[in-house]
Amino acid sequence: MNRLRNEVNKVRLAKNGSICKPSDFSSFDSLHYCGHNYIEEFFVSQNIGTDSHVVELCAGTGSTSRFIAERFNPHLSAVDFLPAFNDLHRQMSQLCEFNYNIIQGDATQLQFEQLNLNNKADIVYSLQSFYYINDKAALFANCNKLLKDNGKLYIEDHVLENDIPLNEKEEEIATKFQFISRLTRSEYSRLLNEAGFRLDDYTYRTTEWSRYLFDRAERFLTDKNKIIEEYGQELWDTRYVAGIHISCRLYHQLGMTLDEAQRAYPLTAAEFGAAEFEKWVCEVPSKFGGAYIQATKIENL
Repeated sequence: MNRLRNEVNKVRLAKNGSICKPSDFSSFDSLHYCGHNYIEEFFVSQNIGTDSHVVELCAGTGSTSRFIAERFNPHLSAVDFLPAFNDLHRQMSQLCEFNYNIIQGDATQLQFEQLNLNNKADIVYSLQSFYYINDKAALFANCNKLLKDNGKLYIEDHVLENDIPLNEKEEEIATKFQFISRLTRSEYSRLLNEAGFRLDDYTYRTTEWSRYLFDRAERFLTDKNKIIEEYGQELWDTRYVAGIHISCRLYHQLGMTLDEAQRAYPLTAAEFGAAEFEKWVCEVPSKFGGAYIQATKIENL
């Protein structure tokens, strides 16, 4: 958090009183795999504009909220559980002169009627955060309460692609990643149906996520000395090494031969070691998936 605060302050000083843009923060606040391409596509398909109401759950420090505010300018409310994230979210959004509602609270327990949000939203969305939340029944019930009749739920989430048991190393990695709620497609569909939703689309983009993460690992390793000089060895040994060794073992479905992968990611291959790189790229079956989920509210709870 201190690093993020420092980065925000650097942007503020560099702008010297000028209005910021979301892109001014994108080097450190855009954490979602594959960025905002797919949510932008979805919002366009739903004709979201200035008269629309949308709610983001698990908004973090607000990168997606700022993107949506700039691109579509709807009536926007953004919810996150962590006060420190909300504080940074407010700082960055105020620097951009955005004026939307930022709410601290638990998405499974908030009383949205007290916030005047019940049955108002055209879209409720969340990017790569629902896997933290174990009580999906309560979460999806609140999504239902937020949405208008026939309102849309858009989720990008970490899931399980199949029922193959995790090996010991994968369990260790999943735990370090805080992979709390591990749902398969059938489990996700059942829980949404029980919460009054019709599942419209469930698309795996695991290969895209894998290539994004291996590309990111290669960038980290290319810039290793610069990163250590700017942020220190401790941050490299924690955040950046974890971003290479944990994330790339979660998502390693590259759709490449070993030779292609070694040519594409030479630094990552060297960091893993030849045997480990071959194991994860060629031998261990993919078990974790990146799912893009769309659903429609068809009944009130």
